[in-house]
Amino acid sequence: MLVSLRDLRVALPPGADRPLAVSDVSLDIARNEIVCIVGESGSGKSVTAHAIMGLLPRGVVTTGGSILFDGVDLLKEPPAALRARRGRDIAMIFQDPMAALNPVVAIGGQVSEQIRAHRAIPESLALRQAGDLLSQMGLKDVAGLLKAYPHQLSGGQRQRVMIAMALSLSPRLLIADEPTTALDVTTQAQILKLIKAIQAERQMSVLFITHDFGVVADIADRVAVMRHGRVLESGPVAQVLGAPAHPYTRALIAAVPRDACALPPLPQAAPLVRVTGLSKRFRRGGLFSRRADVAAVDRVSLILNRGETLGIVGESGSGKSTLARCVIRLLDPDEGAVLFDGADIARMKARGLRPLRRRIQMVFQDPFSSLNPRRRIGDILTAGPRAYGEEAGAARARAAEMLRLVGLNPQAMDRFAHEFSGGQRQRIGLARALMLKPDVLIADEPVSALDVTVQAQVLDLLDDVRRRMNLAMLFITHDMRVAAQVCHRVMVMRHGRVVESGPTREVFAAPSSDYTRALLAAIPGCGRI
Repeated sequence: MLVSLRDLRVALPPGADRPLAVSDVSLDIARNEIVCIVGESGSGKSVTAHAIMGLLPRGVVTTGGSILFDGVDLLKEPPAALRARRGRDIAMIFQDPMAALNPVVAIGGQVSEQIRAHRAIPESLALRQAGDLLSQMGLKDVAGLLKAYPHQLSGGQRQRVMIAMALSLSPRLLIADEPTTALDVTTQAQILKLIKAIQAERQMSVLFITHDFGVVADIADRVAVMRHGRVLESGPVAQVLGAPAHPYTRALIAAVPRDACALPPLPQAAPLVRVTGLSKRFRRGGLFSRRADVAAVDRVSLILNRGETLGIVGESGSGKSTLARCVIRLLDPDEGAVLFDGADIARMKARGLRPLRRRIQMVFQDPFSSLNPRRRIGDILTAGPRAYGEEAGAARARAAEMLRLVGLNPQAMDRFAHEFSGGQRQRIGLARALMLKPDVLIADEPVSALDVTVQAQVLDLLDDVRRRMNLAMLFITHDMRVAAQVCHRVMVMRHGRVVESGPTREVFAAPSSDYTRALLAAIPGCGRI
């Protein structure tokens, strides 16, 4: 075995929700093997990985057990020896490349710095090696990438740069901590394929952290299932997926969205929202580059009926969110009409638009950044109704009612946003949107960053609320599996244009567009889970 964890225990600081982040974990990683650790947020997956790297945050300490790497206990190595081992023997791909990359250093400088930290070579040679690594990652225009900064790259490009940095010194163990969580399904499929190909080519071991059993099915040789700091089940991936022994494992597998549509199309009704020929352009460029107009949304038309969920599906940059913001008038469209109950809100002045705003509400992708961290939940929920003249007591009573509707205790009104989990914050965001009794709800990637079990709960909740309140819902997602769970119809977008639309069952059963077929084929674990 290359890596053997034996009875590893990692303690959390006093006052945490439990004493141990990792409790008596034993795990083996063989040479030339990919092992997945799967579990929900808080299960101890990332803490286990950071313990191997010796990168535990302040206040989180190992209190027992051993981590043997090629026979050497990493927990007993001096700090200097452990620093020398990082990058050279053990390397890590972090979950958020934007946070892990230095925003003020060019990509070439960051990759070459990793190389020069362990090798006494000239900067020019290190830059040349950095370029070769980026080329091996399948990146184009390497000369331009070396001079670019992280914010100028797409999510997939930044993740490939992180992989290049991790592989720059040919480590024997690569740790990948949720490297595809926030990526589009097509980009995710490319990154998984790349990691698997590099692992086979270099004969190295990989420890892959994820919460998605679809990803496990695509990449793993063996899998360990963690919950509350303990390993509940482990074994070959075919055995764990085919005959899971633990109820928690079965629950995780059952929570993975399937690519079969469960909802039949609704009967035709009078449209509540009718969008025709909508276009929105942005001017890109700066002081040192030529300015050009980019069509984020290009002549898009759609119909949304009361009580119906219409899914807008596509990769990042396809125009989904821009379209939603034009419909709700957070952005002013350049062309086209947005007819809401017969009134064209695309051309309305602010005074005429204000009474209609309460009838169209939005649930944002990141509930933490959309909730004011300095205000209590009760104040956040009642702010909208009170702005429209409702009395404080009545608004607070309805806030309690909305919290019950989304499955939260009304006592949550006295707490702050940071005191809730991601799934709970998303429920609060939904409750806030429902406070004004809207007719239309726009959900912009509301489950993309959630664990599969929490994701399933939020999807069920959204569909339940849609039925109870007879809402028309515009649901934006890059994941076809998610669209299949809640959408009666789907509209597939690419480069600002609609490439295909129709009832979800028909689009999934017989897609007419090559792009739609590519999105379906890129679903993690497609046909294997």
